[in-house]
Amino acid sequence: PRPQPGRQRAVCVGDWGNHKIRRVEVAAGAVTTIAGSGAKGSADGVGGAAQFHKPAGIALSPDGSTLLVRSGKTALRQVCVAAPPPPPSFAPIVVPPSTLGADLAKTWGDASLPQGMVTFLVGDDEERIEYVTKAVLCARSPVFRTMFGIGMKERDAAEVTVSHTDLASFTALVRYLLTDQLDLGEGEGEQARRALVLRELAQMYQVPRLELLCAQALQESVAPATAVPLLEAAHTMGDGRLLAQCRRYVADHAAEVRASGGVEQLRDFGVAKGLLGDALDQVAELKGAMRALRVAES
Repeated sequence: PRPQPGRQRAVCVGDWGNHKIRRVEVAAGAVTTIAGSGAKGSADGVGGAAQFHKPAGIALSPDGSTLLVRSGKTALRQVCVAAPPPPPSFAPIVVPPSTLGADLAKTWGDASLPQGMVTFLVGDDEERIEYVTKAVLCARSPVFRTMFGIGMKERDAAEVTVSHTDLASFTALVRYLLTDQLDLGEGEGEQARRALVLRELAQMYQVPRLELLCAQALQESVAPATAVPLLEAAHTMGDGRLLAQCRRYVADHAAEVRASGGVEQLRDFGVAKGLLGDALDQVAELKGAMRALRVAES
């Protein structure tokens, strides 16, 4: 047998005569079988279900889940020590029914609601969204109800400045409040960007159903060109669900992400690179072990 160093406190050993791969704890001397049924052969399998013929060259992945094995003169084989965990399940986000009709009904007979309309001046250029009914905004958003409440300066104002967003996104917010229609624009990248901004507006103006619709749209928009930007955005927003989905997508569709320019984006997005660093390092170390074994064969 040829022992190969594994982790610091153990070595992996090819048991030629028994066609198994053992793990030896250096300090305690304990020996466990991590792969190989004991029957001579080349059948693939997980752990004890795999078969070997005099295993010689061995390399263990950094996380201890995968072996690279060379038996005699045969080619390298990759064998799982344990069954990999199932991929995370991303159940569909459930959006409740519309409340538009019920919300509008609240405007009937409520003397506390403001009269008239408002024009919003949006962004640095103060682009205009004109003649929006204040009472409807109040019925649909607690924040607008406070903004246009009794005693507030905005109650009687004809114009209100909104400096924290862009015209297209704020227009989409207003359109949703008035019609329940979700407008994310056109194009894969634009829709993902709009959904991110609109979700923040939904949180800011306390419109929970719109927030869920945006979260649903983001979940459906994870694709080669959007996975890495969405990964960083998910980390920034503290969205663990979207973060896990993006990480899984990049891992499962590496070639497509690379072809779309996702690798270049990953170099630019420092946070995203860190989030994926562990998985990428494991892949790199495993490939390094394969190269070392091939050199030893030659």
